[in-house]
Amino acid sequence: LDTLPRFDDGWVSILKTLRGGKYFTTTGEVLIPRFTVAGKESGDTVQATMAVVEAKIAWTFPLAFAEIISGDGSKVTRQRIELSDTESFGTRTLRATVDLRNQKWVRFEVWDIAANGAFTQPVWVK
Repeated sequence: LDTLPRFDDGWVSILKTLRGGKYFTTTGEVLIPRFTVAGKESGDTVQATMAVVEAKIAWTFPLAFAEIISGDGSKVTRQRIELSDTESFGTRTLRATVDLRNQKWVRFEVWDIAANGAFTQPVWVK
């Protein structure tokens, strides 16, 4: 959600966001305010063989690593990004190219040194 809905407006915008898969899950210490695959957000469908994954992240404790995870329906593939160079209370935008040939979905997760983390819902691959 770009803005917090007013109480009088009800739950429609929140439910629409959840049903569309346009959210991330977090323990609270790591945030992913923006995530795209070839410009598409979680819950959307992308048609590409190679795509740029972009994730804006913010954290409290130093980070350990991030992963771009994708699957073809039988096998899950992980592309690890080491983040041991980070310090406490930071922000960064990560960009990486991912091979989406024969993949059905792709998502992103990031973890800190205290095992706190955040992960996105998938972007579907056509």
